[in-house]
Amino acid sequence: MAQAATLNELPLSERVGTDGYRWLMTDKERNHIASLLKTDTSAISLRGNIMGQERKVCKSCGKHSGLDDLVHNALNLGIHTEAFMLDVLQNGPKQNSPEHELQCSTCGEMFEGMVYWSGSSPIWQR
Repeated sequence: MAQAATLNELPLSERVGTDGYRWLMTDKERNHIASLLKTDTSAISLRGNIMGQERKVCKSCGKHSGLDDLVHNALNLGIHTEAFMLDVLQNGPKQNSPEHELQCSTCGEMFEGMVYWSGSSPIWQR
């Protein structure tokens, strides 16, 4: 018999007023981000954030888009340092992000459409 998924295993996004969609970080995302940033999962205090769109599903591997993809993309493209990304995950965004393409951190396929993280929207800490 298959086990039921726990809340932290489900990719969640839900409409939040007119600000966008709340993405709650899953345990799997937190572990992946900690690995990318070479830190312990306890250093990542962010519980979730507001994105301008719902989570997307990768056409190639089926992964739901998440904060781990944003971190992966920023590091691989040399846009932000590990220290900067960890600071954002601990203290929130510095400003609104421009819309940009997002690559799946699992298989490299591009997610459909553009994504952005609103710096003016609240974030949820643990």
